[in-house]
Amino acid sequence: MRVDRLSAVDFRCYVEVEVELDPSVTAIVGENGAGKTSLLEALHVACTGSSPRTSIEAHCIRTGATSLRVEVDGEAGGQSRRVSVGFAPGVPKRIRVDGVLLRSAADLATRFPCLVFLPDRLALVKRAASVRRAYLDSAVARLEPTLAVVQSDYARALLQRNALLRRIRAGVAAAAALEPWDEIAAVAGARITGARRALCERLAPLYAERLLALGGASDAVALQYVSRGDEDAAVLLRLLAGGRGRDIERCVTGVGPHLDDVLFAERARDVRSYGSQGEQRTAVLALLLAEAALLARERGEWPVLLLDDVLSELDVRRRTLLIEAVRHHGQAVVTTTEAAHLPAPAGRTILVAGGGARVVAG
Repeated sequence: MRVDRLSAVDFRCYVEVEVELDPSVTAIVGENGAGKTSLLEALHVACTGSSPRTSIEAHCIRTGATSLRVEVDGEAGGQSRRVSVGFAPGVPKRIRVDGVLLRSAADLATRFPCLVFLPDRLALVKRAASVRRAYLDSAVARLEPTLAVVQSDYARALLQRNALLRRIRAGVAAAAALEPWDEIAAVAGARITGARRALCERLAPLYAERLLALGGASDAVALQYVSRGDEDAAVLLRLLAGGRGRDIERCVTGVGPHLDDVLFAERARDVRSYGSQGEQRTAVLALLLAEAALLARERGEWPVLLLDDVLSELDVRRRTLLIEAVRHHGQAVVTTTEAAHLPAPAGRTILVAGGGARVVAG
C-alpha cells in the first residue's frame, strides 16, 4: 500500500490541510503541539476509519466545527484508490472507496493496512497483560478479520459467566446454569488461544531479526506466548468444569485466554521488568516491523507505517538503524521536533506550524 496525498478538513487543529507524501520516508517536523501527531492521526483515520488516539471520534473534530472529513489518494492492491471518511456526531460515519460507500470501518481496515507507533504504545511492554492481549487480538483480526466475531463471542460468554458466578455464590442460581456458557467460552476461547499462539510463532523469528537490526540482542526465544488455557476446546471445557468450585468462590473465571500474556525477552531478561526505556522502545518497534513484514508476506504489499515521536528516546546509532530498517518496510511517515534528529534526509520533509503544513524539502 502507498499513500500519495492526504487532505483533511476541520480535523483537530487544522481548518484545512493538504500534503503529498514520499513513497519511502516522509518526515513531519514541528514544535510540540504544532499538529504533527494530528496529521498522522488523520492519515490513520483515512486508511482504517478509526483514530489510534481516542475512541471518542468527536474529539477529532476541530473546536467550533460540526464535522470532519479526511481523504487520501494512493495505491492498494495494485490499483489507484481514493478513500474518504466523513464524520459528524449523531450521524453514521461515511466511508467511501472510489466513491462507493462502505458498510463499516472494518471493511476499510482490511483493505488498507496501516500500523502506528505512538508514545503510549510503550504500554505494550510496560503495563498489564491486558494491553498485550488487546494487541494480539487486533493483530490476529488484521490477518483474519473473521476472528473478530469469535473474540466478541468469547468476551460476551466471559461476561455472562462471571455474572452467573456471582449469582451462584449468592445462592440465587444453580451451578448447572454454567454449562451453556462454558461450552461457548471453550469453543471461542480455544480458537482465540490457537490464533494468538500461531501469530506469536510466526512473528517470533521476524521479531528476533528486527530486534537485532535495531541494535538489540536477540535470544533463542525473544517473543513467547504464555497461556493459561488450551487451544483444544474439549480440554478447555474440562478445565472450566474442573475449576468451577474455585471460580464460584472467587466469582471470576480462572482459566482461558483472558488471562494469557506475551513475554518479550532480550539477553534472557524480561524487557518489561528489566529493560531500559530505550530497550523497551526498541522492542515495541521491532514488533511493529515484524508485523509489517508478516502482513506484507500474507497480502503481498507492505502496510503504511506511522511513527510518532519515535526518535526522542533512541541514541544516534539506534536512530540510524531504525530509519534504515523502515526504508525496507514500505512507506513510512515519521514525526520529530527537529529535522536534525533524522540520521539521514527523508525523501520529503513537511514543516507544520500555526495550523498549517508545507513541504520544505523533497
